[in-house]
Amino acid sequence: MKALTIIQPWATLIASGHKVNETRSWKTNYRGEILIHAGKNPKDYTSGFYIDDPDGRYFHAAGINPGTFGDLPRGMIIGKATLVDCVQITKEFKDELMETNPAEYAFGDYRIGRYAWVMENPELFKEPIPAKGMMGLWNWEDDAND
Repeated sequence: MKALTIIQPWATLIASGHKVNETRSWKTNYRGEILIHAGKNPKDYTSGFYIDDPDGRYFHAAGINPGTFGDLPRGMIIGKATLVDCVQITKEFKDELMETNPAEYAFGDYRIGRYAWVMENPELFKEPIPAKGMMGLWNWEDDAND
C-alpha cells in the first residue's frame, strides 16, 4: 500500500480529519488509499513552516495542544486517508481557501505553484504501527501478513 511520511503535528491533523490538504512542492498522479506515516525526526514547529496560528486556536480546535507536539507519535503509521486529487495552488485557490477555511490555510504552505494533495475518508488508528518512513510516496508492506 502507498504511504506518505508527514512530520507532526500535520500527520495527526490529516489522519484525524482536521486537515484536508497536504501541501507539497511536487505533484502526484496517484489516487487511492494512502497510509499516513508520522516522521521520526523532531522539528521546530514554530519556524520554517507556514503556520498562521500564533495563538494556537486552530490546533486547540483540532484537539491538539501546541505545547504537547513532542508527545505525538513518531516513526509510526498512524492512520490512513484516500488521496482524491492533486491541485496546483493558484492565487484564486489560495484566496478562496483563506476566506472559506482559515484553519486549513493555517495548516499548510499555500505558496502559488505548490500542490494541495486533497484527502478524504481519514482514519486515525487506535494502535499506530512502527515503520521506517521514506521520502516521497513509498510502498509499505505489512510483514505480519506475509
